[in-house]
This record gives sequence, structure tokens and C-alpha cells, in this order.
Amino acid sequence: MNRIARLFKLRKLFLTVILLLLLLLIPLSISIGVYRATLLDAFKLMLGDNSIPVEVRAALLLRLRRVLASIAMGIVLGVTGTCMQAVLRNPMASPFTLGISQAAALGVAIALILGIAGSVQYRVTLISNPYILPIFAFIFSLLQVSLILVLAYRAMLSERALILAAIAMSFLYQAILSLVQYLALNELQIAMVVFWTFGDVGRVDWTALKMIAIVAGVLAIYYMIRSLDLDLISLGDDIAYSSGVNPKRLRLEATLVSAFGVSMVTAFAGVIAFLCLVAPHIARLVVGSSHRYLVPASMLVGAALLLVADDIGRTVVSPIILPVGIVLSFIGAPLLLYLLLRGGG
Repeated sequence: MNRIARLFKLRKLFLTVILLLLLLLIPLSISIGVYRATLLDAFKLMLGDNSIPVEVRAALLLRLRRVLASIAMGIVLGVTGTCMQAVLRNPMASPFTLGISQAAALGVAIALILGIAGSVQYRVTLISNPYILPIFAFIFSLLQVSLILVLAYRAMLSERALILAAIAMSFLYQAILSLVQYLALNELQIAMVVFWTFGDVGRVDWTALKMIAIVAGVLAIYYMIRSLDLDLISLGDDIAYSSGVNPKRLRLEATLVSAFGVSMVTAFAGVIAFLCLVAPHIARLVVGSSHRYLVPASMLVGAALLLVADDIGRTVVSPIILPVGIVLSFIGAPLLLYLLLRGGG
């Protein structure tokens, strides 16, 4: 009993610490940038103080938007990675490794290429209809979700084979996109699509931020309600059936919800690799496999990692801002290798 009590205390302590760390990172991240500002200016902005000079306030508002976008997208990517690992019972499962992110990126690229959602002028992508991008991203992600479920239920592929098949499909999506760029696009369109796939929270405007924040809130509530069901399905379909949970229905439902969340992030920020794979593993090392704690821990870890990665991208080669997708790849790859080696493969 004492051991269980200590475990509960450790979980609650970790959630409290990571939440406080995230709250402390917000004003620090707002104060970081080429335009000089202080932590006091950041706190004044957060408290609604109008005594800040206009030029300082404008710069801080842009940074505040990046910070809020990083937190919202980190929540979405962290929790969707946890969900996919649970319903597929595979520690390597995530929207990125399953090709869902790449399929959504292909949908966004096609919408941009056709000029349906916006245009490019002077190397700047102008989005005229922000609601079109997530629709195209979700449609193409549904194709990949359908393929994954067909391979899992019809072809009866093993867990490892399923991941390999999904990775092969992600390469196919990238090949299709490269072929379209080679055959049909001009230089401006190619630059637009390439820069979009880097993954950058800086292109998220206030309208997109509101949409992503709403999706993050809905996903957080949904997965917290489903936390016990995720525990059961991760133990096996037979145990889930005997406990009154339909594993096929839950797997379909949770995968669709995850695909929608990732599509929303990819539509506005591009492909952000590794976060949805690494964040759940970091959280699991501390709080264990109980999704009652793992779901909120993954959300907080994902938000903190994405925010820190964006801060690094804005400062490491300042005044040049590196896309967060590139920074996360440099951070996520060695971190994933470390986690695998520590866990014995």
C-alpha cells in the first residue's frame, strides 16, 4: 500500500511540476526574440496592462500567438500519440510513424497547389480560406486511416508489419508530392509547398489558433473520458470485450479523432515530426501506463517540448528563425534513441 501511495504522489507531483514549468515558460518565451523585451513586459501583456509601448506590445502579441499555438499543438500531438500507442498496442505507433501526418500534408499541398485555399506572393503564403486546409488534410488522412485499419483487420498484419506498411505508405505520399512538384509546379509554388512541409508555428494566425485551441480542448476532454477504455484495450481485445468495451469500435473512433486532430495541426503548421512519438514515452517513464495520468502528462510534455523547441529555433541562429519541425527532428531523433536504449530496445 505504501508503494502504491508513493506512486500516486509521484504522478501528481510530476503533473504539478510540468504544469508549473509550462506556466513559467510562457512569459519567458514571450520575452525571447530579436526585438528586446523584458519579463516584466511579458507579464504586463499577460495581465492586460496598456502601459506597454505600442511597438513593444505588437512584438509581444506576435510572440504570444506563437506560444499559445505551440501549447495547443503540443497538446494535440502528445495526446494523439498516446492514443495510437494504446489502441494499436505498439510503442512505435504515432500519427507520424503511421503516415497520417504525411497524408494530411499531401492534402494540404494539393489544396495549395490548386489555389483553393490561398496563393503565394513574394515567397509569403497568403491563406484566403483557412477552413479549406483542414478539410483537405482530414480527407487525405482518412485514406491512410482506412488503409491502416484494413491492414490490421483484413490482412491481419502483425504490429511490426503494420508500422512498416504505414512507413512505406508515407514514403509513397512523399513521392507523389515530389512528382507533382517536378512535373507541374513553378518555382514559387515549389517553394511554397517545401516551406510548408518544414513545420512552423509562426504561420499560425489568430483564426487558426482559435480552431486548434478548440480541437485541443475537445481532444483533451474526449481522451480523459476514454482513459479507462484505453487502459483496457491496451491489455488486449479479449479483456476489453469482457469489460464491456468494443475494441474495434474504440480503435476506429479513437483513430478518427486522432487523425482529425493531427490534420488540424498539419493544415496550419506543416509536419511536426517525432513529438507525437517521443512525448508519450517521456510521460510514461514517470507516470506509468495508467491513462488516467498518462493522457494529461502526455499533453503537458508535448506542449512543453514544442514550446522549448520553438524557443530554440528563434534564438540559436538569431535573427534567423528555424522552423520548429527541423528543431524537433534534431531533438527528437537522439532522444528517441536514448529512450529505446534505456528501455532495452
